[in-house]
Amino acid sequence: MRSLREVLLQRIQLQHFRNYQELSLEFTASLNLFVGENAQGKSNLLEGIYLAALGRSYRTTNDQDLIQWGAPFARVRAEAEGEAAGCRIEILLPREGAKEIRVGGQPLRRHSDLLGTMNAVIFSPDDLQLVKGAPALRRRFLDIELAQVSPAYRHHFARYHRVLRQRNNLLKAVNIGSAGRDALVEWDEQLIADGSRIIAKRARAVRRLAGWSREMQRRISGGREELDLVYRPFFARPGEAPGSEWEDPEAVAQRFREALAAVRREEVVRATTLVGPQRDDIAFMVGEIDLRYFGSQGQQRTAVLATKLAELEFVREEAGEYPVLLLDDVMSELDDERKARFLETVTGRINTFITTTGLESFTREILEQAAVYRIRAGTVVPEKV
Repeated sequence: MRSLREVLLQRIQLQHFRNYQELSLEFTASLNLFVGENAQGKSNLLEGIYLAALGRSYRTTNDQDLIQWGAPFARVRAEAEGEAAGCRIEILLPREGAKEIRVGGQPLRRHSDLLGTMNAVIFSPDDLQLVKGAPALRRRFLDIELAQVSPAYRHHFARYHRVLRQRNNLLKAVNIGSAGRDALVEWDEQLIADGSRIIAKRARAVRRLAGWSREMQRRISGGREELDLVYRPFFARPGEAPGSEWEDPEAVAQRFREALAAVRREEVVRATTLVGPQRDDIAFMVGEIDLRYFGSQGQQRTAVLATKLAELEFVREEAGEYPVLLLDDVMSELDDERKARFLETVTGRINTFITTTGLESFTREILEQAAVYRIRAGTVVPEKV
Protein backbone atom coordinates (compact mmCIF):
# COMPACT_ATOMS: atom_id res chain seq x y z
CA MET A 1 0.00 0.00 0.00
CA ARG A 2 1.26 3.46 -0.88
CA SER A 3 2.37 5.70 1.95
CA LEU A 4 0.18 8.74 2.57
CA ARG A 5 3.36 10.79 2.78
CA GLU A 6 4.80 9.83 -0.60
CA VAL A 7 4.85 11.76 -3.86
CA LEU A 8 3.60 9.50 -6.66
CA LEU A 9 4.65 10.24 -10.23
CA GLN A 10 1.62 9.24 -12.29
CA ARG A 11 2.66 10.09 -15.83
CA ILE A 12 5.74 11.12 -17.82
CA GLN A 13 5.74 12.25 -21.45
CA LEU A 14 8.88 12.87 -23.49
CA GLN A 15 9.02 14.44 -26.93
CA HIS A 16 12.27 14.74 -28.90
CA PHE A 17 14.12 14.17 -25.63
CA ARG A 18 17.51 12.46 -26.01
CA ASN A 19 16.77 9.22 -27.92
CA TYR A 20 13.00 9.38 -27.33
CA GLN A 21 10.97 10.57 -30.29
CA GLU A 22 7.64 10.24 -28.46
CA LEU A 23 7.01 8.52 -25.16
CA SER A 24 4.04 8.47 -22.81
CA LEU A 25 4.09 6.29 -19.70
CA GLU A 26 1.61 5.96 -16.86
CA PHE A 27 2.74 4.62 -13.51
CA THR A 28 0.60 2.89 -10.90
CA ALA A 29 3.23 1.06 -8.85
CA SER A 30 5.38 2.62 -6.16
CA LEU A 31 8.47 0.67 -7.31
CA ASN A 32 9.40 0.81 -11.00
CA LEU A 33 12.28 -1.01 -12.70
CA PHE A 34 13.64 0.09 -16.09
CA VAL A 35 15.53 -2.85 -17.57
CA GLY A 36 17.75 -2.89 -20.65
CA GLU A 37 21.23 -3.01 -22.07
CA ASN A 38 23.51 0.01 -21.90
CA ALA A 39 22.87 2.98 -24.22
CA GLN A 40 19.20 2.09 -24.82
CA GLY A 41 17.65 5.04 -22.97
CA LYS A 42 17.25 3.94 -19.34
CA SER A 43 19.20 6.87 -17.89
CA ASN A 44 17.57 9.25 -20.38
CA LEU A 45 14.16 8.35 -18.96
CA LEU A 46 15.33 9.00 -15.40
CA GLU A 47 16.89 12.24 -16.59
CA GLY A 48 13.52 13.34 -17.97
CA ILE A 49 11.87 12.72 -14.60
CA TYR A 50 14.63 14.63 -12.81
CA LEU A 51 14.31 17.52 -15.26
CA ALA A 52 10.59 17.74 -14.51
CA ALA A 53 11.34 17.92 -10.79
CA LEU A 54 14.28 20.33 -10.71
CA GLY A 55 14.23 22.05 -14.10
CA ARG A 56 17.75 20.88 -14.88
CA SER A 57 19.63 17.72 -15.81
CA TYR A 58 21.88 15.83 -13.43
CA ARG A 59 24.10 14.73 -16.35
CA THR A 60 24.78 17.93 -18.30
CA THR A 61 24.69 21.69 -17.81
CA ASN A 62 23.82 22.30 -21.47
CA ASP A 63 20.10 21.95 -22.21
CA GLN A 64 20.88 21.61 -25.92
CA ASP A 65 22.32 18.16 -25.17
CA LEU A 66 18.81 17.04 -24.22
CA ILE A 67 17.22 17.84 -27.59
CA GLN A 68 17.03 14.93 -30.01
CA TRP A 69 19.37 15.26 -32.97
CA GLY A 70 17.70 17.26 -35.76
CA ALA A 71 14.65 18.22 -33.67
CA PRO A 72 13.64 21.87 -33.09
CA PHE A 73 12.83 21.32 -29.41
CA ALA A 74 12.48 18.85 -26.56
CA ARG A 75 9.47 18.70 -24.27
CA VAL A 76 8.91 16.94 -20.95
CA ARG A 77 5.54 16.69 -19.23
CA ALA A 78 4.93 15.12 -15.84
CA GLU A 79 1.94 14.62 -13.59
CA ALA A 80 2.38 13.82 -9.93
CA GLU A 81 0.19 13.42 -6.90
CA GLY A 82 1.22 14.38 -3.39
CA GLU A 83 -0.37 14.62 0.03
CA ALA A 84 -1.48 18.20 -0.52
CA ALA A 85 -2.43 18.21 -4.21
CA GLY A 86 -1.57 17.02 -7.67
CA CYS A 87 0.59 18.93 -10.10
CA ARG A 88 1.19 19.16 -13.84
CA ILE A 89 4.64 20.20 -15.00
CA GLU A 90 5.74 21.02 -18.53
CA ILE A 91 9.26 21.97 -19.63
CA LEU A 92 10.01 23.11 -23.18
CA LEU A 93 13.61 23.25 -24.39
CA PRO A 94 13.73 25.05 -27.75
CA ARG A 95 16.71 24.80 -30.07
CA GLU A 96 16.50 28.59 -30.33
CA GLY A 97 15.40 30.72 -27.41
CA ALA A 98 14.97 30.28 -23.69
CA LYS A 99 13.70 27.35 -21.65
CA GLU A 100 10.02 27.56 -20.68
CA ILE A 101 8.56 25.98 -17.54
CA ARG A 102 4.84 25.72 -16.75
CA VAL A 103 3.14 24.39 -13.65
CA GLY A 104 -0.60 23.77 -13.86
CA GLY A 105 -0.54 25.42 -17.27
CA GLN A 106 0.86 28.68 -15.90
CA PRO A 107 4.32 29.90 -16.99
CA LEU A 108 6.89 30.43 -14.25
CA ARG A 109 8.62 33.80 -14.25
CA ARG A 110 11.60 32.32 -12.43
CA HIS A 111 12.72 28.79 -13.16
CA SER A 112 13.71 28.35 -9.53
CA ASP A 113 10.01 28.57 -8.59
CA LEU A 114 9.63 25.02 -9.92
CA LEU A 115 11.63 23.68 -6.98
CA GLY A 116 9.43 22.10 -4.35
CA THR A 117 6.64 21.26 -6.80
CA MET A 118 7.75 17.63 -7.14
CA ASN A 119 10.77 16.90 -4.99
CA ALA A 120 13.23 14.27 -6.20
CA VAL A 121 16.43 12.64 -4.99
CA ILE A 122 18.88 11.12 -7.47
CA PHE A 123 21.48 8.47 -6.72
CA SER A 124 23.83 7.88 -9.66
CA PRO A 125 27.36 6.46 -9.99
CA ASP A 126 28.70 10.03 -9.88
CA ASP A 127 27.34 10.35 -6.34
CA LEU A 128 29.99 7.89 -5.19
CA GLN A 129 32.32 10.88 -5.51
CA LEU A 130 30.35 12.64 -2.79
CA VAL A 131 32.71 11.40 -0.08
CA LYS A 132 36.06 11.46 -1.87
CA GLY A 133 35.50 14.18 -4.47
CA ALA A 134 36.03 17.94 -4.32
CA PRO A 135 34.26 20.11 -1.70
CA ALA A 136 32.18 21.69 -4.47
CA LEU A 137 30.37 18.36 -4.93
CA ARG A 138 29.35 18.26 -1.28
CA ARG A 139 28.22 21.89 -1.32
CA ARG A 140 26.16 21.21 -4.45
CA PHE A 141 24.53 18.20 -2.80
CA LEU A 142 23.51 20.32 0.17
CA ASP A 143 22.40 23.29 -1.92
CA ILE A 144 20.12 21.19 -4.14
CA GLU A 145 18.32 19.67 -1.17
CA LEU A 146 17.90 22.97 0.65
CA ALA A 147 16.73 24.70 -2.52
CA GLN A 148 13.96 22.12 -2.97
CA VAL A 149 12.52 22.56 0.51
CA SER A 150 13.31 26.20 1.38
CA PRO A 151 12.27 29.20 -0.76
CA ALA A 152 14.19 31.41 1.70
CA TYR A 153 17.38 29.45 1.01
CA ARG A 154 16.89 29.84 -2.74
CA HIS A 155 16.45 33.58 -2.26
CA HIS A 156 19.55 34.09 -0.12
CA PHE A 157 21.64 31.74 -2.27
CA ALA A 158 20.79 33.55 -5.52
CA ARG A 159 21.31 36.99 -3.99
CA TYR A 160 24.59 35.97 -2.35
CA HIS A 161 26.08 34.82 -5.63
CA ARG A 162 24.97 38.01 -7.40
CA VAL A 163 26.67 40.07 -4.70
CA LEU A 164 29.73 37.81 -4.83
CA ARG A 165 30.15 38.43 -8.57
CA GLN A 166 29.76 42.17 -8.12
CA ARG A 167 32.18 42.24 -5.20
CA ASN A 168 34.77 40.31 -7.20
CA ASN A 169 34.43 42.85 -10.01
CA LEU A 170 34.97 45.63 -7.48
CA LEU A 171 38.06 43.88 -6.07
CA LYS A 172 39.51 43.80 -9.58
CA ALA A 173 38.84 47.54 -9.86
CA VAL A 174 40.50 48.20 -6.48
CA ASN A 175 43.44 46.05 -7.56
CA ILE A 176 44.15 48.22 -10.61
CA GLY A 177 43.44 51.47 -8.76
CA SER A 178 40.19 52.46 -10.49
CA ALA A 179 38.19 52.20 -7.24
CA GLY A 180 38.95 52.81 -3.56
CA ARG A 181 38.85 50.23 -0.78
CA ASP A 182 36.08 52.13 0.99
CA ALA A 183 33.72 51.01 -1.76
CA LEU A 184 34.01 47.46 -0.45
CA VAL A 185 32.27 48.21 2.85
CA GLU A 186 28.73 48.25 1.43
CA TRP A 187 29.30 45.05 -0.55
CA ASP A 188 30.81 43.38 2.51
CA GLU A 189 27.64 43.90 4.51
CA GLN A 190 25.43 42.58 1.71
CA LEU A 191 27.68 39.54 1.36
CA ILE A 192 27.55 38.94 5.11
CA ALA A 193 23.76 39.35 5.32
CA ASP A 194 23.00 36.59 2.82
CA GLY A 195 26.07 34.45 3.45
CA SER A 196 25.38 34.15 7.18
CA ARG A 197 21.85 32.89 6.47
CA ILE A 198 23.16 30.34 3.98
CA ILE A 199 25.64 29.01 6.53
CA ALA A 200 23.08 28.90 9.35
CA LYS A 201 20.66 26.91 7.20
CA ARG A 202 23.42 24.57 6.04
CA ALA A 203 24.55 23.97 9.63
CA ARG A 204 21.02 23.08 10.71
CA ALA A 205 20.52 20.82 7.68
CA VAL A 206 23.78 18.93 8.21
CA ARG A 207 22.99 18.41 11.90
CA ARG A 208 19.68 16.80 10.95
CA LEU A 209 21.16 14.84 8.06
CA ALA A 210 23.86 13.58 10.42
CA GLY A 211 21.26 12.11 12.77
CA TRP A 212 19.52 10.26 9.97
CA SER A 213 22.81 9.18 8.39
CA ARG A 214 23.93 7.56 11.64
CA GLU A 215 20.69 5.58 11.78
CA MET A 216 20.90 4.54 8.12
CA GLN A 217 24.57 3.58 8.43
CA ARG A 218 23.73 1.31 11.35
CA ARG A 219 21.00 -0.39 9.32
CA ILE A 220 23.14 -0.89 6.23
CA SER A 221 26.28 -2.01 8.06
CA GLY A 222 24.39 -4.21 10.47
CA GLY A 223 25.40 -1.96 13.35
CA ARG A 224 29.11 -2.37 12.67
CA GLU A 225 29.84 1.30 11.94
CA GLU A 226 28.57 4.71 12.98
CA LEU A 227 28.75 7.51 10.44
CA ASP A 228 28.92 11.18 11.33
CA LEU A 229 28.51 14.12 8.97
CA VAL A 230 30.46 17.16 10.14
CA TYR A 231 29.80 20.58 8.67
CA ARG A 232 32.91 22.70 8.21
CA PRO A 233 32.07 26.31 7.43
CA PHE A 234 34.90 28.40 6.05
CA PHE A 235 35.56 30.11 9.39
CA ALA A 236 35.85 26.92 11.47
CA ARG A 237 39.18 26.58 13.23
CA PRO A 238 41.04 23.24 13.07
CA GLY A 239 39.39 20.87 15.53
CA GLU A 240 36.51 23.26 16.27
CA ALA A 241 33.33 21.26 16.90
CA PRO A 242 30.01 22.39 15.42
CA GLY A 243 27.99 24.46 17.86
CA SER A 244 24.48 25.87 18.04
CA GLU A 245 25.88 29.33 17.26
CA TRP A 246 26.60 28.13 13.72
CA GLU A 247 22.82 27.98 13.24
CA ASP A 248 22.44 31.59 14.43
CA PRO A 249 22.76 34.06 11.50
CA GLU A 250 23.86 36.89 13.81
CA ALA A 251 26.66 34.84 15.37
CA VAL A 252 27.74 33.64 11.93
CA ALA A 253 27.67 37.21 10.62
CA GLN A 254 30.19 38.26 13.26
CA ARG A 255 32.55 35.42 12.32
CA PHE A 256 32.12 36.32 8.65
CA ARG A 257 32.88 39.99 9.33
CA GLU A 258 36.06 39.09 11.22
CA ALA A 259 37.18 36.75 8.46
CA LEU A 260 36.70 39.42 5.78
CA ALA A 261 38.71 41.94 7.79
CA ALA A 262 41.55 39.43 8.21
CA VAL A 263 41.93 38.81 4.46
CA ARG A 264 41.19 42.31 3.13
CA ARG A 265 44.73 43.01 1.93
CA GLU A 266 45.15 39.59 0.32
CA GLU A 267 41.77 39.85 -1.42
CA VAL A 268 42.81 43.12 -3.05
CA VAL A 269 46.10 41.61 -4.19
CA ARG A 270 44.41 38.50 -5.60
CA ALA A 271 41.33 40.42 -6.82
CA THR A 272 38.85 37.83 -5.58
CA THR A 273 36.76 37.00 -2.50
CA LEU A 274 38.64 34.50 -0.35
CA VAL A 275 36.10 33.68 2.37
CA GLY A 276 32.43 32.80 2.45
CA PRO A 277 30.08 29.81 2.12
CA GLN A 278 31.60 29.05 -1.29
CA ARG A 279 34.53 27.68 0.77
CA ASP A 280 32.50 25.38 3.06
CA ASP A 281 32.84 21.61 3.21
CA ILE A 282 31.32 18.52 4.84
CA ALA A 283 33.38 15.68 6.34
CA PHE A 284 32.21 12.06 6.42
CA MET A 285 33.60 10.51 9.59
CA VAL A 286 33.58 7.00 11.06
CA GLY A 287 35.02 7.46 14.53
CA GLU A 288 38.19 9.50 14.05
CA ILE A 289 38.58 8.39 10.42
CA ASP A 290 37.87 10.92 7.67
CA LEU A 291 36.50 8.70 4.91
CA ARG A 292 37.61 11.11 2.21
CA TYR A 293 41.24 10.32 2.91
CA PHE A 294 41.32 7.03 4.80
CA GLY A 295 38.06 5.21 4.11
CA SER A 296 37.96 2.01 2.09
CA GLN A 297 35.91 1.94 -1.09
CA GLY A 298 33.28 -0.14 0.70
CA GLN A 299 33.08 2.37 3.57
CA GLN A 300 32.76 5.27 1.13
CA ARG A 301 29.95 3.56 -0.79
CA THR A 302 28.09 2.73 2.41
CA ALA A 303 28.45 6.34 3.60
CA VAL A 304 26.98 7.67 0.35
CA LEU A 305 24.14 5.17 0.53
CA ALA A 306 23.35 6.13 4.13
CA THR A 307 23.48 9.82 3.23
CA LYS A 308 21.08 9.35 0.32
CA LEU A 309 18.64 7.57 2.61
CA ALA A 310 19.07 10.39 5.13
CA GLU A 311 18.33 12.85 2.33
CA LEU A 312 14.94 11.20 1.81
CA GLU A 313 14.07 11.63 5.49
CA PHE A 314 15.28 15.23 5.51
CA VAL A 315 13.06 16.14 2.55
CA ARG A 316 10.11 14.34 4.18
CA GLU A 317 10.55 16.31 7.40
CA GLU A 318 10.82 19.63 5.57
CA ALA A 319 8.24 19.11 2.80
CA GLY A 320 5.80 16.81 4.59
CA GLU A 321 6.16 13.92 2.13
CA TYR A 322 8.83 11.69 0.67
CA PRO A 323 10.38 12.77 -2.64
CA VAL A 324 10.55 10.65 -5.77
CA LEU A 325 13.69 8.49 -5.63
CA LEU A 326 15.71 7.91 -8.81
CA LEU A 327 18.42 5.22 -8.81
CA ASP A 328 20.50 5.39 -11.97
CA ASP A 329 22.61 2.25 -12.45
CA VAL A 330 23.78 2.06 -8.85
CA MET A 331 22.54 -1.40 -7.95
CA SER A 332 25.59 -2.92 -9.64
CA GLU A 333 27.83 -0.78 -7.42
CA LEU A 334 26.49 -2.38 -4.23
CA ASP A 335 27.13 -5.82 -2.80
CA ASP A 336 24.15 -8.12 -2.15
CA GLU A 337 23.87 -7.22 1.54
CA ARG A 338 23.88 -3.45 0.99
CA LYS A 339 21.50 -3.80 -1.93
CA ALA A 340 19.02 -5.85 0.11
CA ARG A 341 19.10 -3.46 3.08
CA PHE A 342 18.69 -0.46 0.79
CA LEU A 343 15.67 -1.91 -1.02
CA GLU A 344 14.10 -2.99 2.28
CA THR A 345 14.28 0.62 3.43
CA VAL A 346 12.60 2.23 0.40
CA THR A 347 10.23 -0.41 -1.01
CA GLY A 348 6.56 0.21 -0.30
CA ARG A 349 6.89 3.71 1.09
CA ILE A 350 8.87 5.76 -1.44
CA ASN A 351 8.04 6.18 -5.14
CA THR A 352 11.19 4.69 -6.64
CA PHE A 353 12.53 4.34 -10.19
CA ILE A 354 15.53 2.09 -10.77
CA THR A 355 17.57 1.47 -13.92
CA THR A 356 19.26 -1.90 -14.24
CA THR A 357 20.69 -4.18 -16.92
CA GLY A 358 19.04 -7.26 -15.41
CA LEU A 359 16.67 -8.52 -12.74
CA GLU A 360 18.93 -11.20 -11.27
CA SER A 361 19.83 -9.14 -8.22
CA PHE A 362 16.21 -8.49 -7.19
CA THR A 363 14.40 -10.93 -4.92
CA ARG A 364 11.08 -12.47 -5.87
CA GLU A 365 9.43 -10.47 -3.08
CA ILE A 366 10.73 -7.21 -4.55
CA LEU A 367 9.72 -8.15 -8.10
CA GLU A 368 6.19 -8.97 -6.97
CA GLN A 369 5.81 -5.37 -5.77
CA ALA A 370 7.42 -3.77 -8.83
CA ALA A 371 6.32 -2.68 -12.27
CA VAL A 372 8.96 -3.72 -14.82
CA TYR A 373 9.61 -1.93 -18.11
CA ARG A 374 11.89 -3.23 -20.86
CA ILE A 375 13.77 -0.47 -22.72
CA ARG A 376 15.26 -0.94 -26.18
CA ALA A 377 16.48 1.88 -28.43
CA GLY A 378 14.13 4.50 -27.02
CA THR A 379 11.04 2.28 -26.80
CA VAL A 380 9.53 1.23 -23.47
CA VAL A 381 7.39 -1.88 -23.07
CA PRO A 382 5.82 -3.13 -19.80
CA GLU A 383 7.02 -6.63 -18.94
CA LYS A 384 5.55 -9.29 -16.69
CA VAL A 385 7.99 -11.24 -14.52
